[in-house]
Amino acid sequence: SERGHALIGDQTYGGRRLRHALGAGAAHDAIAAFPRQALHAYLLGFTHPATGEALKFESALPRDMAELTEFLEKL
Repeated sequence: SERGHALIGDQTYGGRRLRHALGAGAAHDAIAAFPRQALHAYLLGFTHPATGEALKFESALPRDMAELTEFLEKL
């Protein structure tokens, strides 16, 4: 929000402002219909506090976010 990058689906950090800025149209409708925050961490890592082992977790983009991204990129 501070840098002007709205977060789709977040009412505090840009959901309404982003949809308003887009005006009417396909992008507005797709974003308005998205049912949750479009926030995802592809990669998380930390050092285990007890063992000291370096842990890393990867997660693919969820299907609904991938479909929204694909749709918006085609516009």
